[in-house]
Formats: sequence, C-alpha cells, structure tokens
Amino acid sequence: MTGHPAGREVANTIVSGRFKDSAHFDQVISMLSHADKMSGSVEQIRLANRIYDSGIRDISFEIKGNVEIKPGVRTGELTDLDVMAKDVNGDIHGYQFKGIQNPKKVVQKIFDNMKQLDRSGADFKTFVVDTKGTLAEHMALRTQQRLTETYGKTKIQFIIRVEDGVLIIPPNGTFMPEVTL
Repeated sequence: MTGHPAGREVANTIVSGRFKDSAHFDQVISMLSHADKMSGSVEQIRLANRIYDSGIRDISFEIKGNVEIKPGVRTGELTDLDVMAKDVNGDIHGYQFKGIQNPKKVVQKIFDNMKQLDRSGADFKTFVVDTKGTLAEHMALRTQQRLTETYGKTKIQFIIRVEDGVLIIPPNGTFMPEVTL
C-alpha cells in the first residue's frame, strides 16, 4: 500500500478501529497485500467509510453463502457480498464490486457474476463496476438499456463508473449512502 493513492486513507481507517468488530474486515485487510485484489479492497473500505460516516454502524465484509443476514433470512449458496450494511429501518444493503477493463465486456461480465448478488437475501442489491470508456461509448454499447432490462427482472441496481461520469440504474434506485457511490 505504500505509495498507493489511497494508502493514507486505508491506514487511517485501520488505525481508527472503526471496523475492528465488523465481520470479516480482517479478510479485506489481508487482501491488500495481493496486487490483484488491492483495488477491490480499497473500494470496500471506501464504501464502508462512507456508510459509517452516514451514521450506519452495522457493516460487514465478505459475506458468503448460507449466512443469516437478518432473522429468518439466509444468503444463497453462491452469494458473495463485498460489503453489507443494515440501515436504520433494518433493511440490508449488499454490494458487489468489479473492475472490468474492456467496456465491451461490461454487461457480459455482470451477467456472469450476478449470481453473487441475486439470491443474497439483501433488500437492496447493488453491483458497482469500474471500467474504461466514456458515457457516449457505453450508450452506443447499450449498456444502460441492457442493465435497465436486467434491473426489471432481478431488482439488482447498478453503478457503472466510467472515465467521464457514472451510469446509475435505475436513476431513482435506493442507494446507501445516497449519491456517494
């Protein structure tokens, strides 16, 4: 992490102890030592910090299959939530992060990995993708249209972060913390 743009932020988070009692935070910290997992771990920590700063304290990491996330609700077998948070209403928000270099493969990679969110039992499921390309390129690729159709079938929300902006699907979705993904 030395020299990484988020190094100080991550170090300050660890030293603060704010997630020391959060489930599986230690796994996120250990993934920081693997170059191929570092960016995902940084994103998990950043989102968790924003959720924490919004007042939510019930935050967990790396939630897998067959885990009770609230009374009577267990995650499905293929679940992989990078971050999970319970809001003040008791609703569960689950997040999956992916970095996809090729903009032409964004939708297919999402389809290939949606099972990680689909049967998670979370009340609000959000797939966050960092990718290359511009908003115009993604419009030409029909990324927003295809993911809007997918949202209609699955209720999985999408945040697609590109070089010059963000696609939010659906535009009126329930994202926590609002406008900070």
